[in-house]
Amino acid sequence: MNVKSLLKVLGIMLLSMTFIYGSCNKKDDPTPPPAAYVPTFSATYFSVDMGGVDYLDFYITCVSDDWEMIKVIVTYPGGAGKDTFTGGGAIQLQGEPFTFPNYFLKLGGNWTFSITGNIKSGAHVGESFAVNTSISVSGK
Repeated sequence: MNVKSLLKVLGIMLLSMTFIYGSCNKKDDPTPPPAAYVPTFSATYFSVDMGGVDYLDFYITCVSDDWEMIKVIVTYPGGAGKDTFTGGGAIQLQGEPFTFPNYFLKLGGNWTFSITGNIKSGAHVGESFAVNTSISVSGK
């Protein structure tokens, strides 16, 4: 075997080894983290007439899990105001409605409830969550 042939063979082997070992070190894209669990809430209300003035008595219900209430922010229609209620670690049971300690002046429009808490039952025990639910109120 002459020197030219030997150099060709060595060059081909070196090039082949570069492709083989270079492709083995590829790293796959990291798996994205799973989406955060979001429990399902519903909101309802009753109109309350107090001396000729209409008020709203809201109820929010988690239909998917038991939960610990950290806080709920109630936003009035059109951003006219908001109230924050802290839960003090109160445990709310699945399907059991939670009501607020006071009534709200009846304003027509979309009311939003921003709920922050911790899951206390099911496959997601201990997970924190932040979820919004809303309800449309007709009337003045």
